[in-house]
Amino acid sequence: MTAARFAPYVLAAIGLGAAAHAFSLHLWAYGEPAAGLFPFLAALLMTAASLASIRERMPDGEPAETGRLLAYGFALGAFCVLLETAGFAVSTFLFLAGVLTLVERLAWKRATLLAATLTVSIWTLFDVLLAVPLPHGAWRL
Repeated sequence: MTAARFAPYVLAAIGLGAAAHAFSLHLWAYGEPAAGLFPFLAALLMTAASLASIRERMPDGEPAETGRLLAYGFALGAFCVLLETAGFAVSTFLFLAGVLTLVERLAWKRATLLAATLTVSIWTLFDVLLAVPLPHGAWRL
């Protein structure tokens, strides 16, 4: 089995593990979404997308880019570590800016602007509008 055929199974397993962990954070509390709802839904989406991609046939002329796959895995791992210490806003911005610049090869100005816009939008939606508590980290950001 090639790396391209093996990756969806690994991602589905990671998604199921993340969903189980998010479920332990509680999905709903006191009549409103709790801290685990967003990660739970994101993990289910990742699992479903991974399982759906298993059925697709991989083109012969386009092998999987193992370097990019490893870079995404490293970035996600770093995001998880930073989330507890730096908080949601800082870790999300760094994750998005890093992935867009280093992996997706966007110009750094455009990647920074996009990362900042997405981070502020996600934070506003969940923390402000939906009152879902997001990790603030040691710096309370």
